[in-house]
Amino acid sequence: MVTRYRSFCSACGRAQRWSDDGGVTGAECYKCGWAVSEKFASCPWCGANIHEEGYSSDEPLKAPRGFRMDARCDWGCGGGVQYPMRHCPWCSRPQSWNEDRFFEGGCPHCGRGVDDWMNTCPWCGGDPTGRDLIPRALTRVRRLLLVSRIKDWGYRVLLRPGISGVDPQYPSIVEIEQRYVVGRRHRDEISWTMLVGLLTHELGHSFLYNHWDWTRTRQFRRAFGEVDKAYRGMDNTWVYFQRRRIAIAPTNFVSAYAAKHPQEDFAETFRFYVTRRGRLRDLFGEFGRKRKGVILYEKFLVLQDYVRALRGWGNR
Repeated sequence: MVTRYRSFCSACGRAQRWSDDGGVTGAECYKCGWAVSEKFASCPWCGANIHEEGYSSDEPLKAPRGFRMDARCDWGCGGGVQYPMRHCPWCSRPQSWNEDRFFEGGCPHCGRGVDDWMNTCPWCGGDPTGRDLIPRALTRVRRLLLVSRIKDWGYRVLLRPGISGVDPQYPSIVEIEQRYVVGRRHRDEISWTMLVGLLTHELGHSFLYNHWDWTRTRQFRRAFGEVDKAYRGMDNTWVYFQRRRIAIAPTNFVSAYAAKHPQEDFAETFRFYVTRRGRLRDLFGEFGRKRKGVILYEKFLVLQDYVRALRGWGNR
């Protein structure tokens, strides 16, 4: 079902036209064909000048027939506007709406509200996930997962403002800070190799949350510890996720960041497993040269055994 006055269907992506089929408002815009009031001076949907002498009101009104007033014009002209009008029907200036209570996130193309599982932005018709902005990195990650023989667990990558991460309550939603891709300042953006590393790290969190029962097993706990223990404060550490070589220290972790928490330990282990294409012989050779601890070998073996078990269950 498509909500009235949205420009596109969020499921199929087809453009919508909201005409005055029931004769409620008594008028339609000559330019876009959407329902308007004969009292309007401007079309609130496309911004066209629709003023007609003798019909359009000389003074801004609150709510002419067929429309309601949800707010006053942002520019102070005195007229009423109904959500989700893009323009004031009296002064034609663009309007902004706080849609946080209506939607789960914002479209990286137009900034309007979208939900995580929408296929099309209902406002601009673009990709509401922002994945069309990072096709090279996503293609690389998908190929690495395929080569590593890790089955798709139904994850969904989204570009969103804020921080990169995965909410345990929504384990399949992987959010990537959109500023890294569409940053206003060039220094905010990161290279595609760094983006590949960031994606695989966050996918490690998603993989873990989607297979949380595995964390209760003796093998997992022996390798990674208690992954559900609380974090101690906020962590603002910048991590170079493009690094493909194992860090020399600390001895029992692939990187310094992995030592911060068992969940980060798993996510970093997952990242190295995927970016190194599951080639444990090469990894273990590097472990030996860098004199890594025995427990680090066990972490990768536990992960590989579980990946193989998942493939086996899927073939039954």
